[in-house]
Amino acid sequence: MYQRIGRITARAIAAGAAVLAIAIPAAPSFAGIGGYSVAGTGGAGLQVRTSPYDAAAGAVAVLGDGTPFVAECAVRGRNISGNTVWHQISSPAAGWISDYYTNTPGFNQYLPGEPECGGAPPTGTREDRALAWARSVIGNSTTNGDLGDSNHGWDGWCDNFVGHAYGRAASGYYTAIDHYWALYNRGLMHGTSGTAPAGALVFFAAAPINGNAGHVMLSEGNGNYITSAPTVRRVPLSWPGATYLGWSYADPEWAGR
Repeated sequence: MYQRIGRITARAIAAGAAVLAIAIPAAPSFAGIGGYSVAGTGGAGLQVRTSPYDAAAGAVAVLGDGTPFVAECAVRGRNISGNTVWHQISSPAAGWISDYYTNTPGFNQYLPGEPECGGAPPTGTREDRALAWARSVIGNSTTNGDLGDSNHGWDGWCDNFVGHAYGRAASGYYTAIDHYWALYNRGLMHGTSGTAPAGALVFFAAAPINGNAGHVMLSEGNGNYITSAPTVRRVPLSWPGATYLGWSYADPEWAGR
């Protein structure tokens, strides 16, 4: 229900910019994947953009609901209501479309068999990819079914949030403080001095403010941290009424996105 309402009410995203005749590079050499179509624009149509990253990117065409397309590859780009997947299409126009406005089978997921654009795996370390995802969902209040997880709110699910950042629908721990002690007992925790590196997990003690479950956030490596709350947000290194315990890199078993 949330996804469908979002698609209809966010029609300005699909129709807000003027259609511009801008040449873009040809799609990659790939047979293409068909069988899917544009959906959920509320009649406004879906813009085929010149870039999956820039909100101000021009459009080369507008596709109405029900229009079939051929996808050549995909990337993680600009966040559209919790969905960061963008498909590079070759038909009926050449450009980029947000997966959010399609009837593809998996929300915020590549199509079965769809390659990464450029033929390369996701770039950067697992920490880079975790941070890229966390930044892409700043302002969101729910999981939007990411990784097949139920569409629950982020508030109170901090350990679930950092698990998602590393590509896991569930962290595997009951609470953040349980996660802290597991890493501590493995000798993986670092102290409280200095700034936690980018992608590291930073933990706070059990306290009434967090229901005595502890709290965990994701470090950006620059003194800022991304946390779950009523909405995902960027905060300094503090959590009211809870003591900072230190940081650790994510569990070695977490391969990442």
